[in-house]
Amino acid sequence: MYEQIGAAVVLALCLAIWARMLLTPQRRQRLLAGPRALLRGWRRRRTARREAERAIERARRKPGVERDGNVYRPKSFDRTRGDDETLH
Repeated sequence: MYEQIGAAVVLALCLAIWARMLLTPQRRQRLLAGPRALLRGWRRRRTARREAERAIERARRKPGVERDGNVYRPKSFDRTRGDDETLH
């Protein structure tokens, strides 16, 4: 049984190599563009998810921020009423 599985794997590899040799470089590139784009998309989503988790964790650990429910109120936003240094 193992011999048949091994033979089938070797046959599949030989056929794949033979088919690759028959394709022109342009056709091979077009054929492989789909799986490459799929892998690139997975990689980008994984990176974006990781960066979002890091940003959320940094926001949770940030000192000097008062929370009012799910609203963050940094101390830098507090100003006195007589503050004349406005932008307008």
